[in-house]
Amino acid sequence: MSLLAGLQAGVMGLPFMPVRGILGTDYIKVRPDFKVIENPYGEDRVVLVPPLRPAVSLLHSLAADTEGNVLVDAFDNDSLLARASHRVFASTEKILPQNKLKALPGVLIPATYIQGVIPLAGGGKPTRCQGSYPFEEKEILAYLEAARQEEAFQEYLQNYLREGEG
Repeated sequence: MSLLAGLQAGVMGLPFMPVRGILGTDYIKVRPDFKVIENPYGEDRVVLVPPLRPAVSLLHSLAADTEGNVLVDAFDNDSLLARASHRVFASTEKILPQNKLKALPGVLIPATYIQGVIPLAGGGKPTRCQGSYPFEEKEILAYLEAARQEEAFQEYLQNYLREGEG
């Protein structure tokens, strides 16, 4: 919730975005930049999340066209991320001719937000890509385990990248 709120504040040019979902959690303790205030319109409190404006974002799309427009899953927040970011690069499952994306289900991100697109089928793995492949739970768990130690993580990356060469 706080990530999306920060991106939304960034897109809108606001100094913060109020959220409720993290009240009462320890998240406030590890994020001193989040501020808790009394709701001026109610009898409760809200958390103020600062804006997020990533310098560079990478996303994987369902498809792109020859003009650099990309189509993303409507259930992801890639469109919000693209609008909040200063620069966006996308990998894509496939590149289609101009004007073919509008007929497909999803959210269209105009090329004005995209600095570059590269065709990379399977580029969203081990997460899912709607209509192409599912979320790979075992691979995500292996990644999380390897990420605990630098040497194990480097070995994981080498093995994972080597497997993708075939």
